[in-house]
Amino acid sequence: MRIPVPVVIGSVIVSAALCWWLRTRDMDFLSPTGTIKPLPEFMTDPVKPQVASGPAPEAEIPISEPPPPPPKSDLDLGDIESAPGLAEYSEYASRGAGYMVSLATELETQGHWDRSLLAWERVLDSCRPSPQERKTAEDAIMRIRPTLTHWNIDPAGDIPVLLQMATRKTASQNQKAAMQEAADFLRKDSDYTLLIEARVSWAARRTTIELPATIYFSSSSKGESKSQGLAPANDSVEHHLLLILSNAYQLLRQELATMNGIVTPENSSHPGDPKLDFRRQITRLHWFRFAESLNQDSGGQN
Repeated sequence: MRIPVPVVIGSVIVSAALCWWLRTRDMDFLSPTGTIKPLPEFMTDPVKPQVASGPAPEAEIPISEPPPPPPKSDLDLGDIESAPGLAEYSEYASRGAGYMVSLATELETQGHWDRSLLAWERVLDSCRPSPQERKTAEDAIMRIRPTLTHWNIDPAGDIPVLLQMATRKTASQNQKAAMQEAADFLRKDSDYTLLIEARVSWAARRTTIELPATIYFSSSSKGESKSQGLAPANDSVEHHLLLILSNAYQLLRQELATMNGIVTPENSSHPGDPKLDFRRQITRLHWFRFAESLNQDSGGQN
């Protein structure tokens, strides 16, 4: 079979073009021998070294300004290094119960427990707190006071006070036991600033048939508080103790109500447990001012 000439010519042309395209298209046959063709740019551009982020070592780093100090509190904590007095922070009472609550909270936060307790007590005996402020102070006193040592650790410094009971007839042993237990509790409640002792005696003139027993406080200088008559319903120690402490609380309130410069405790809030009235509402400054008043008063008040 004979191949047509045009096909042969076309095949030769395609073969030559394909060989040129694949093999010799990029070859330089015109430059003189020995001439070096420059390399492509991507082969001659040196690799740039990676630079660490941040300013160069020799660059000047501006010094940042220190943060502004926190605003100065307007709370006066007093001389923390010195021993506080029993009436500490009374001078701030005019600033109100809210200020005193903030002061007590700050002292407690900083760990000044003895001063914090004094500030909480000032809420009760030197200010006119709201019900919520009063409850906050009472709760704080109940929380802190058991953790501290007694205010007066020297018995020689106790202020002597007598808790007296006068009976229309010879007192029972249970009455005497209740009086002793009441005196011990009240002395502890004063944080041993007072030496409260019990005394039971027969004194018909202080009693009536309806009220066969009477209690009152007195001092070594013959000063006396008002008296409260008792009408026991039975002869149990617990019943006598309840009557004695309930009426002792009223006697304390009556005496403090006559004084200037101290706020009278609230009426009893726990008639079934008068110990709570003392623990939550009577401060050590209350006790001190009460004893001070008895020792200044040489006239009987019956």
